[in-house]
Amino acid sequence: MQTATLAIFTLAFIGTTVAGPSTSVPRAKADNAILNLLAESNLLGYSADPAITTNCFNHFMPILNQISTNFSLQYEQCVTVATQATANLTTTAAQGRATFVNETTAICSALTSCHSDTDNLDFFNCYAAAASADVNEIDNLSTDASNAAISLKGGLQQIKDTEKICTNSAQLTYAEQTSETYKELNACFVNGLPAASTVAAN
Repeated sequence: MQTATLAIFTLAFIGTTVAGPSTSVPRAKADNAILNLLAESNLLGYSADPAITTNCFNHFMPILNQISTNFSLQYEQCVTVATQATANLTTTAAQGRATFVNETTAICSALTSCHSDTDNLDFFNCYAAAASADVNEIDNLSTDASNAAISLKGGLQQIKDTEKICTNSAQLTYAEQTSETYKELNACFVNGLPAASTVAAN
């Protein structure tokens, strides 16, 4: 039963080569629920008729490969969408930052313009007037900066939460489909492929 053993181990590592590094951790978590079925497949594969075993593997291995490929694509799509959303939010934040820099530059310019006054009295009066005019601007700037920070933090967290929901859903689908396919594989070792499947495979 060396063929069966090789195929069993191949099943255990299906998807490792088609999935990128970013999917390896969630895939490992999803696979934990399937290990018992894999062990059962191993035992049944040893006891099954070699012809039946070969037919079962030939039928179900492409299915398992496709499930693994679909999981990788779905997971990467979750990551891609989250990455793009983060980039968009970062660009918006950078534009807001430029606005804050321009506003603070204007406030500073109003004060530094007083430096050109050679008369001390004019200098002090200029500072007093500029500082008084800038009080409201500084208060508004403080409030706007605080709101911008809260909005950015909330936006980033929302993107992270959405990505997590998406990857969890892909992982659940992968685990459910793989488990169901292993159950069908185990049944195949006992009963052989259904007639319709045998015809379709030929």
